[in-house]
Amino acid sequence: MIGIVLWYNTDKQVGLVWCEDQGPLAYIGPEIAVPNKARPLGCGDQISFLHEVRDRVRYVTSIERVETGSTAADPQSVLAAYHENAGGKGLRVVA
Repeated sequence: MIGIVLWYNTDKQVGLVWCEDQGPLAYIGPEIAVPNKARPLGCGDQISFLHEVRDRVRYVTSIERVETGSTAADPQSVLAAYHENAGGKGLRVVA
């Protein structure tokens, strides 16, 4: 699945991801290895990830790739920017 990081705490290594299917947000826990450890995840980053549902909550189980985003602090601005850049057609898939 493709998603946008809406919030990520680098100290605790936890975050929330908006999912391309527009379903529930996905939770990133501290046990998840992030590709390119030299740069932590940030708000606005586009990720490709696998997830599982436990107790009706989506949990990210692995992150496969990351495209650096705008690092805007406001999740609404992040999603609006991706929508605008895609010409209103949704997210751009990263290969």
